Amino acid sequence: MKNKLFDLAIIFIGYVVCIYSMVITWNLLIETNIFVRLLACHVEATIFIYILSVAFKNSSWYDAFWSVIPVVLTILCWIDIHAAGNVLRAGMMFDVMVFWAIRLTYNWARSWDGFTHEDWRYVMMKGKAKNKFEYFLTDFGAIHLIPTLSVFMALLPMNYTLYYPGPEVFWLDWVAYAIGISAVFIQIISDQQMYNFRRTLIEPQTMQSGLWFYSRHPNYLGEILFWFSFFIFSLSNGLAASWLIIGTITMYALVAITSVAMMDSRSLQRRHDFKDYMDTTPAIFFNFFKRKA
Repeated sequence: MKNKLFDLAIIFIGYVVCIYSMVITWNLLIETNIFVRLLACHVEATIFIYILSVAFKNSSWYDAFWSVIPVVLTILCWIDIHAAGNVLRAGMMFDVMVFWAIRLTYNWARSWDGFTHEDWRYVMMKGKAKNKFEYFLTDFGAIHLIPTLSVFMALLPMNYTLYYPGPEVFWLDWVAYAIGISAVFIQIISDQQMYNFRRTLIEPQTMQSGLWFYSRHPNYLGEILFWFSFFIFSLSNGLAASWLIIGTITMYALVAITSVAMMDSRSLQRRHDFKDYMDTTPAIFFNFFKRKA
């Protein structure tokens, strides 16, 4: 436990310095287009964390990036002198964002075992590299940069809504707010159910109770709905903002297609009961008509 707390303290310090570097980058590009600045800060932070990953020989440095950096980016966007989004709407979006970030950071911190542990997906992906160049492309490109670009796209609806003026809050905003908060609750419940299950697990078995009975990846459903809620918020600017659905589509591709394929492939290899579960349970969306055998 002491080693884990020490390692978490190192992670904390690393991210504090990373955020400071983002602020410097932001100020250096103060006259640049808002979205160019956001992208530059996002990529610069990715490079910073990648360097730490290489130094510590552990790509799980990037795990906390997923929940910490989006909050920083949206704050930078909101406090920009030219930001003109509706204040109440911005507050509602930040409620959803911070609620999600706290939940995700907490779930990662309690499950991470320190620098002795590295996400199995990272290990598997890097293990397939045949030379140093392929290793770099995998480590920096696939593990760090591609997820960063995906999150940048998923953040577009929120940042667009923060930056450009919109009407007063109306019923559609409350729908978006309800979807976002509900999405995080789905994640909290599914996370806790899986956490409890793993603590009592003796041999490889498939979690098939609670929300996991109706969906193979209810936590991923919550993730997709969370990002979708910001697209709904952006529609307050009218149908002209419909193109921002690209953010939700990008996140769906990353989570519901890529991550699900990797998780299911591994489960098929490790769990004897997963094939039957996979055949009777949808990957993402709940099947509330499913009945116990």
